[in-house]
Amino acid sequence: MTDRTIRTDDGQAIAIRVLDADGSPDGGPAGGPATATAGTLPVAVLLHATLSTSDQLMGLARRLTSRFRVLLVDRRGSGASSMADPRPVPVARHADDVVAVLDALGIDRALVVGHSFGGVVALRVAADHPGRCAGVIAWEPPYLAVADERLRTAMAVMADEVVRAYAADGPEAAARRFLSAVSGDDAWERLHPRQREAIARQGGGALADVAMPGLTVDGLERIEVATTIATGDASDAFYAPIADALAATIGPNATRAHLAGLAHMAPITDAAIIADLVLRLTDSTPTTETIP
Repeated sequence: MTDRTIRTDDGQAIAIRVLDADGSPDGGPAGGPATATAGTLPVAVLLHATLSTSDQLMGLARRLTSRFRVLLVDRRGSGASSMADPRPVPVARHADDVVAVLDALGIDRALVVGHSFGGVVALRVAADHPGRCAGVIAWEPPYLAVADERLRTAMAVMADEVVRAYAADGPEAAARRFLSAVSGDDAWERLHPRQREAIARQGGGALADVAMPGLTVDGLERIEVATTIATGDASDAFYAPIADALAATIGPNATRAHLAGLAHMAPITDAAIIADLVLRLTDSTPTTETIP
């Protein structure tokens, strides 16, 4: 594993970890849906959720190294990619940052796997940079542009509250407000003290993500790569309608996957199951799939 930091065109530091594929001397089997121009390694980019970092996807990443060279990216505002001037970040800018990582490493195209808001970014990479994305797997993306008006209004109110909390009391207050909005008023109190400490440090990521500036449906219908929107039946109910609407908007290149018994945190808590889904989906691209 190699730690790297790249600089984007506006000077932002983006921290990444590179895990090379296991197996053969050249790093693993060639082929697959994602390729690097400098060699034969298939490449997968993993994008984490809000209030999270790439570290929490390490279990998933290690399971994918049987086939992929894996890039773990701390998105702008999260983990080691803190912002000098914390503020909401346009979703398109997050997508541009992924392309900047690929450029810095000399990678042509990559499979992009995103958890929650990371899945929103993955979809925008496919829509905004079609030549750089070889496929998308998004686990429960809160893509509010296709949500109903009631949910969009509630999330806009929450976004304003997070921004105000950050301005008034800093990162921990923003993190607490975001967590209570998505997981219940007592969510902070239910956490172990070490979890609170870790999540409090990601208030800048909550500020960066929560407003989703510039998010639209524009370009989704032009996504040409195999795209899977996956949900678990133990998750909050609002994810499934969003996933269904995304699949309908994207069209014939979209797959809807349903995994029984899994919740929103599955890429972290059930990494082996999600890795198995990723590996199976990169072997075939059905239009519909139900995973028992």
